[in-house]
Amino acid sequence: MLNKKLMLVIMLGMFLISLVSSQPPFVPDVTTGLSIEPTFNEYLRTGEDHEFEVHVFNMTNGLPIREGITCYFHLYNETGKHQFELSDATASHDFDYSFNLNGTNFSRGSYVVKYQCNDTSEGGGIEYDFFVNDYGLKLTEAEQRMFNGGMLFLFAFLVMAIFGCFKVEHYIGKFVFYWISHLFAILISFSAWQFTDGFAIGYIGLAGIYKILFYVFSFAVLPMIYVSMAWIFYIHTFNEHFQKLIDKGEDTETAFKLAKRKQGGWFNGKS
Repeated sequence: MLNKKLMLVIMLGMFLISLVSSQPPFVPDVTTGLSIEPTFNEYLRTGEDHEFEVHVFNMTNGLPIREGITCYFHLYNETGKHQFELSDATASHDFDYSFNLNGTNFSRGSYVVKYQCNDTSEGGGIEYDFFVNDYGLKLTEAEQRMFNGGMLFLFAFLVMAIFGCFKVEHYIGKFVFYWISHLFAILISFSAWQFTDGFAIGYIGLAGIYKILFYVFSFAVLPMIYVSMAWIFYIHTFNEHFQKLIDKGEDTETAFKLAKRKQGGWFNGKS
């Protein structure tokens, strides 16, 4: 009974964790001073320049403030290191206090932005976190389901192709199914690599594994072409010699031994 309750608590905890999303902007609980309202991008692209902007309002009357204050921008990386600091005392585009950051400041991971604006008598602040990945987009449940469905579809064809390699007796059919399965292996590893690498934020070791598999399967294409051609030539000449021996009246067992000996002689430099 205790184990069932423990499992129920664990499952409930996992469910609650799955509902956790990125933190909303943190706003101090005050009713006077300056209200800071930033443009909010939850995801940015790795290495891409970005302009951070805020609008500032008087919290008492709601009027925009376009002069007479200085706004400060602070950027922290996922380790809490203070990575960048800027200030702006001139509103551009009539309302925006802007801070331009070079893309070299954004590598894959999570960040925290803090804004602070003040004059000689009052001020205000706000902070929010955002994430950086190679796509600059958040992975939605619909995209995740689409990817999973596509991968299942490809895996199903890969399994059928591998199954065909063992079930088909004719050597040409075996090669056809082998190359179909090889191409599906390339497609699956490439798709998994691009998807994982593009949306990953922290640990990307799995993307590296898919990348290695993709290159292994891709580089194997050329040598396997030569191996396939050599094997097809071997099988074809073996069958041709075997058929000639059968036509001459040899029984199948003797013809097979003679044809095999002939093929071995070719490979060993004998005739």
